[in-house]
Amino acid sequence: MPKLAVYFSQSWRPRDVDLNVHTWKEFSSMCELLVDEPEDTSLEPPYYINRIEELLRRADLFLAVLTFRPRDTGPRCSPYMLFEIRLAERLDLPRLVLYERKTGFRPPQHPRLWECYVPFERAERESLMDDSAWEKTILPRVRAWTGWCALHRLPAGYEQSTAAALLVDDQVYTEAVDAVRPVLETHYDHILICNPAAQDSGAAIRNLREAGLVAAFNLASPLYAAAHMAGIPSIRLMRGEAGAQLPWLVRFGPGGYEEDIVHWTSPDDLPAQVEPRVRAMFRLSLAKRDGKDFAYLTSKRYRDFLVFISHNLKPPDDLLVRRICDLLRKQNVAAFEYNDRNRAGIEWRPAMDESLRKTTHFVALVSPTYDQSPTCTEEIEAVLVRGAAVEILPFKVLGRQTPHPRLTGLHNEPLRSEDPEVNAEEVVKNVVERLDSAVQGK
Repeated sequence: MPKLAVYFSQSWRPRDVDLNVHTWKEFSSMCELLVDEPEDTSLEPPYYINRIEELLRRADLFLAVLTFRPRDTGPRCSPYMLFEIRLAERLDLPRLVLYERKTGFRPPQHPRLWECYVPFERAERESLMDDSAWEKTILPRVRAWTGWCALHRLPAGYEQSTAAALLVDDQVYTEAVDAVRPVLETHYDHILICNPAAQDSGAAIRNLREAGLVAAFNLASPLYAAAHMAGIPSIRLMRGEAGAQLPWLVRFGPGGYEEDIVHWTSPDDLPAQVEPRVRAMFRLSLAKRDGKDFAYLTSKRYRDFLVFISHNLKPPDDLLVRRICDLLRKQNVAAFEYNDRNRAGIEWRPAMDESLRKTTHFVALVSPTYDQSPTCTEEIEAVLVRGAAVEILPFKVLGRQTPHPRLTGLHNEPLRSEDPEVNAEEVVKNVVERLDSAVQGK
């Protein structure tokens, strides 16, 4: 059965994950989740506003949970989330915005029936708001809004346009237009021209309506203003070096248009910058439902942590390490280990050094011969130097009786089972408990 598509703007901070999940439970039965998901979650994704605008055009509803972030200046929240809320307002999507009072967010003074802005408060170290406030105050307003949506919105089909438009409203940019057009032609079947010098306003607006993407060269022109107000995904280009003052319509601040302007001084600069933004229009993540929505939301819980597994186990005993890594990945925990077979290569050193610098939790599988491994000794010393920045969890394996001499002040948990699966589960249980404790402390 078709479900309403909801673009969910949410914080990725680990402390906010439970709040996101708690909120989404009210929507999952009738809605599917739309998010701007990076293709490679291990990398910082590029920030292409036209991609977000395209996702919002696919959405039936908009949901945001805006949480507090301490800042000396500017909004006390994620500026990127604040910008997404303003984009949804520009499109006039039916929207529910839950916002923490401390953010300083200000909703419209006279919201309409499809606009719901609800403040909430949380204790300093808590992930969720007070149960009583949720049940008695917040939830009734949320359900009143979802009730309106159920009565007045149907899941809308969305077919991505095969046309792109060039806003040709200034002859100064003729060479730039000529440089961008071949890039658009590679991905779109039809290239439409919006040119006030050769068209009346009706023809230009009709072309804008048919376009799935526009390339705008003059951000102060009435033609761009028309595309902007219609919420058409746009690649915004500006002649000159970055840092120059932007036209009024695209001034927003951190997280806004300023962070995705294509600046150029020569038309030759343009294809390399425009091409990835055009490709991003066709690499949108699929809507998530039937459990995949919750899997995505909970995947952010441990994103700030890295578990380093130090060992010198060889086959078949290294099955324990593989099972630990598998179980951690199922919990969406990033883990690093380098086995002795790989240490003979030349590529292991940079990867190990970088992981030791980034690790937050260090699991030492202390075998009877662990102390004799120069690499394991180096790993131990590297994390001890970092002090409280790394939590060390030593486990005695393969019948080891005594703690590692450098870890005598810590509890050295013995793994007594002969089944590596059981031992791996014990290790991961301990690690996840420590990660959850760290999340609550953030």
